[in-house]
Amino acid sequence: MCNLYHHSIDNTAIINTLSQIGLKLDDTSRARNFAPDYTGADQDGPVITSDGTTAKIQTMRWGFPGIQKGDKRPKPITNIRNLDSRWWLNVNREFLFEQAYRCLVPFDRFAEWNKTSKGNAWFETTDHGPSFFAGIWRPWTGERLKPVEGKKRRERETDDWKLYAFLTTDPNGVVAPIHPKAMPVILTDPKECAEWLGGGVDSLELQRPLPDDSLALSEPSKSG
Repeated sequence: MCNLYHHSIDNTAIINTLSQIGLKLDDTSRARNFAPDYTGADQDGPVITSDGTTAKIQTMRWGFPGIQKGDKRPKPITNIRNLDSRWWLNVNREFLFEQAYRCLVPFDRFAEWNKTSKGNAWFETTDHGPSFFAGIWRPWTGERLKPVEGKKRRERETDDWKLYAFLTTDPNGVVAPIHPKAMPVILTDPKECAEWLGGGVDSLELQRPLPDDSLALSEPSKSG
C-alpha cells in the first residue's frame, strides 16, 4: 500500500496536459510555486480539481477519515481499493461518483516497502509527460495533526479540512515482486484524465494496473 510519494509540479507540462482535454488552469494556480517534496500519510499535498471548464491546483490533506473501531483513534485512509464496500457505496458514495469530488494527484515517483532490502523501493512512469494518481477528495470537519507556531511537532486540532485519497488496484509485473498486494491507479493519458475527472460509474473502469512497460524502478540516486 503506497503511503509515500514524491511530487515536482511542472506547471507548463500540466497546462499542456489540461489543454488537451479542454481545461484551463486558473490564474492563481499558474502563479503558485510548488517546491519538489515528499508527501506521506496525513500530510499535505497538491491535487488538481476541475469544474468541467477550469482546473485548479489545491493543497489538501492526504487521508480520508478512518473507520472507528472501539476507542482507538482510526488511521486516515490513504488508498481506496474495494469500491464495492458499504463504506464507499453508502458512507462515501457522493464523493466516489460525483464529478465535483474527483481529482488528479500529481507525482513523479512512489514508494513501496521492500521486505528484502528493508527499505523503500521507488517506482516512476516511463512516460515523458505528467503522471497522476486517480484521486477523490471530500470536505470534513474533525481532528487532525496541524502545525503549531513555535513548536517543532504538530498537534491535533479540530478544523475544516479538504481530504483526498486515491485508488489502488492489482499490481503489475514491475510492482508485484516487491509489493504483491496492490499498486496505485496511475493515469498518464490526457483522455483517461478527462474520463476520471468527469466522474460517474463508467470511469471506475480505470481502476486497473499500469502496463508493465509504462513503469520502472527508479535509480538508487532517486530513492529519497
